Amino acid sequence: MNQAGAQVGNKIRQVRQARGITLQTLARRTGLTTGYLSKIERDLANPPIATISRIATALGVGITELIDEPSAENKLSIVTPSQRMAITRDGEAFGYYYESLAYALRNKLMEVFLITLVPHAEDDTFFSHEGEEMMFVLEGEMEFFYGEERHLVGEGTCLYFDSSVSHRGQCVGEREAKVLVVIASPGPAGGRTKPIDN
Repeated sequence: MNQAGAQVGNKIRQVRQARGITLQTLARRTGLTTGYLSKIERDLANPPIATISRIATALGVGITELIDEPSAENKLSIVTPSQRMAITRDGEAFGYYYESLAYALRNKLMEVFLITLVPHAEDDTFFSHEGEEMMFVLEGEMEFFYGEERHLVGEGTCLYFDSSVSHRGQCVGEREAKVLVVIASPGPAGGRTKPIDN
């Protein structure tokens, strides 16, 4: 598995500077402090996926554009298990690990992730973004929060929903839950995903 966490800070800085965006402007757009953003860019802070998503939205790019250099020429993406791109380095702190499964393509209609939800997570960040989302539980059990609703779902269950409604998944029990997630958003895939809080 490739680790993207160590390079995401440098990629954020490159994209920000290429677009002529100051740290102060990025801070205003994301609601994060300039000090914290500076630490992220210097790889002194390990941001959760919610924060990476917020920064990507503020920069007008998809999440995977901050973790890899997709080729405009590629028409096919094949990612073996050993080539999966890990987005978070410290998943236990956030309650989940994100792995990108189709990072080699630019301007995708869909963003594809494998999410591993870990037991006893304390992070309770909700997400909301334009478009639609599909989640398929591969292993374990997940408690899925959707607006005011709460659903307990297990292996083989597929959820498809309007992702503009606040939502999040949480591991149930002592076993990790693995969930395939496909996000379809207007514009660059994943580029408008944003956390509700955090």
